[in-house]
Amino acid sequence: MSRVAARLRASTLAATCAAAALTWWTPDVRAQEVLFVEDEPPVLRPARDEAVFAPVRAEVQVPVTRLAPPPPAPAATPTAAIDASDPYAPLGIRVGAFTLRPSLTQSLGWDSNPNRVETGAEARALSRTEGALSLESGWSRHALTGAARGQIDAYRGGDPEPRVSGDASLALRIDIGRESALTLTGTAATATERVGSPELPGDLRDGPQTSTLAANAAFDTRLGLLAVGLRGGIARTINADATRVDGTTIDRSGDDLTQTAAALRLGYELSPRLVPFVEAEIDERRYDELGTARDSVGLTGRVGTQIGLTRLVVGEVSAGWQTRDYDDDARGTVDGAVAQARLVWTPTPLTTVTLAGESALADTNVADARTARTQRASLAIAHAARRNLILDAALTFAQTDYDGAGLTEELITASAGLEWRLNRSLAVTGRYTHERLDSTSAGADYVADVALVGLRIAR
Repeated sequence: MSRVAARLRASTLAATCAAAALTWWTPDVRAQEVLFVEDEPPVLRPARDEAVFAPVRAEVQVPVTRLAPPPPAPAATPTAAIDASDPYAPLGIRVGAFTLRPSLTQSLGWDSNPNRVETGAEARALSRTEGALSLESGWSRHALTGAARGQIDAYRGGDPEPRVSGDASLALRIDIGRESALTLTGTAATATERVGSPELPGDLRDGPQTSTLAANAAFDTRLGLLAVGLRGGIARTINADATRVDGTTIDRSGDDLTQTAAALRLGYELSPRLVPFVEAEIDERRYDELGTARDSVGLTGRVGTQIGLTRLVVGEVSAGWQTRDYDDDARGTVDGAVAQARLVWTPTPLTTVTLAGESALADTNVADARTARTQRASLAIAHAARRNLILDAALTFAQTDYDGAGLTEELITASAGLEWRLNRSLAVTGRYTHERLDSTSAGADYVADVALVGLRIAR
């Protein structure tokens, strides 16, 4: 039982840190995994759990328009997919006190609109190569966990250029007594930006890369029914140069920035199923380019609660207000409501439903825009038709409103997929994704469909 619980905590921690580093969300199965530890009461996770007490976010750009492909909705995984006794589950590679879990997936298919353009789209054959590696310790106290994932999308004929994305994280949790813990986390991520984004010039040949490095520390303790969490971190965002259609290069180093942040959370356990909390955060963003006055200081206050409505529904909901003071007089002070929510419902041991949403303020390069107000909501359903056949579907809606520029973008992403496990090492995968972007900017709309069939090798 302890090994199952340790594996679940490790997956939760590693995946959350990776999502914090960039805006694109890989399919997230960690939050609901706590539901499947048998014979344990439905207690809520401690404040130090990164899925609840999120690390400093390195992403300060607009998730809907900045990175391509757009982030999918978090996928849910039913009980049969993560049961330790599952005869189709990979066993991993044991190295001393650690367990490594590598996997490699090769998929082939097609993309109806590789360049994400409104008119003149040319469908292309698509080859997607994905590699992943997770690490977890088997220590009785403390924990070291890690995860890495990389993806290369290559199109027939080399047009557009191959798109590279990936992320990696390493987290060390040091238990201090029975009620306290110190967690140190390092993350790195990179992704290809979308050509046609309002954040970029309109005559680019291919999307440039954006990368982020981040380091975070969190200390959490419990004083009776009071949960106290203190966290801080630093993140560095680096933007690669872009190339125009005529071959000239655009220096984007001026958009590189460093963000530091610190936050304090106080929670009170009214019951094991209800832990309300308040949180205060301060952050600072400093850009490398001089003379633009885009630097800012932000203050955010939140109130929320962790909930566990029986063993079937768990999650966290919070809302608050953020104020950001820019050095630029034209931007001045920007404020607005912010919110986060994630609820996981397990109606049966074979089915999981995940509902997530977020509202945030983001920096933007769009002319005349003071800030970008983003809203995102997603619904994901997964069902184990058999022990070795997992079906899933997801729907995501995201909106970005560029305050002051009269520009709004709405992105809808729908997907359906399956994983047919032949044995512990081999699985056949399939996925279909539909994307639709509606923009108030002329010529920016697009529709794209991607279909892939692949083979996964795992240990």
